Amino acid sequence: MGTTEELSVMAVVLTHNAPDSLDRCLRSIGAQTTPPQAILVVDNASTPPVSVADLPESIPPVTLVRSEVNGGPAGGYAIALAHFLEAGFRHAWVIDDDMIPDATCLERLWVVAAKDPESAFVFPVSHQPDGSFGAWPSWCGFLVAREIIDEVGLPMAELFWWAEDTEYLQWRIPQAGYPMRVVGDAAVRHGAIRHGVGVPVWKYYYEARNMLYVHAYVKRKVGRYPRNVLKLLGRAVLSEPEGRWERLQAMGKGLNDGAHGRLGMQFPIEPMRERTDPVGRSA
Repeated sequence: MGTTEELSVMAVVLTHNAPDSLDRCLRSIGAQTTPPQAILVVDNASTPPVSVADLPESIPPVTLVRSEVNGGPAGGYAIALAHFLEAGFRHAWVIDDDMIPDATCLERLWVVAAKDPESAFVFPVSHQPDGSFGAWPSWCGFLVAREIIDEVGLPMAELFWWAEDTEYLQWRIPQAGYPMRVVGDAAVRHGAIRHGVGVPVWKYYYEARNMLYVHAYVKRKVGRYPRNVLKLLGRAVLSEPEGRWERLQAMGKGLNDGAHGRLGMQFPIEPMRERTDPVGRSA
């Protein structure tokens, strides 16, 4: 395994309205057996704003960057990775605020990444709240070389929410010749702190729009698209107790915008916050 001196890793954390989850995530980063050299926290228009004074003390040096506009994961990670490139570190450990990496996660990712550091694109397995686990190409604690980001560019900020990880992690980076590698003994735990009862109407719009856009304009093939649209339609009609018509209208607008390549924030969103359980702790 590479030594700590050989590491040049910046943990890149995106957060939005989740102070308790951010605190847990940062503490778990600081408790790594092989910690990163620095942490970048991008505050995606949280209210109130994230303050350095509120962050844990026993963690690597933190750079806090704030976006005054909530650009969703697409816009947030575009900002985050741009700042990572400017910071000069060789590898980014990219992780959402509701992920809690096991103490040996980065160490075990580095065992694999160190074998070919300039092509490192390695993922942990993710444990979900329902007990399932697997490897999902998402913002779940993967390690990526700066050479890859230099070559392929930044995530598509104009996608805002949904399929931005599909376009970037599942398609653009592998198409550039960097296949995703999974490290089975590196693990994160997903808090899913923003998952509540029902799905907001705006999510149906962006899911429908971006799903179509990625298949039509990025992958340029049908693939599983018809099946995925049917699943989304079934969820809107069968799984939601109220607002079915509003969800169907949002899907229709999303499909129309996706077919015509109209991206950006075309549909108003509602603020999201971390859930709490009955005794007031973050879920």
